[in-house]
Amino acid sequence: MTITLTPDIETAITEQARQQGKTPERLVLDSLRDLFIPPPLTPDEILDLAGQVYAGLSEQNVDDVERIALDRSRIAF
Repeated sequence: MTITLTPDIETAITEQARQQGKTPERLVLDSLRDLFIPPPLTPDEILDLAGQVYAGLSEQNVDDVERIALDRSRIAF
């Protein structure tokens, strides 16, 4: 992919890269990666999300979800 930058953007990138001790290309790639690729979740974040699975569900709904989750007949091996 090739992106044509306007002079003002190129100047800003070049200046930021110089201040950070990076090449302009590295600065742009790092910035795009930070913007578009989320960092992996930590184990604590995964546990926190898992703990929210049943939030707001009735006891009957929880039982239904667990029954469906444990039903291995739907899994193709």
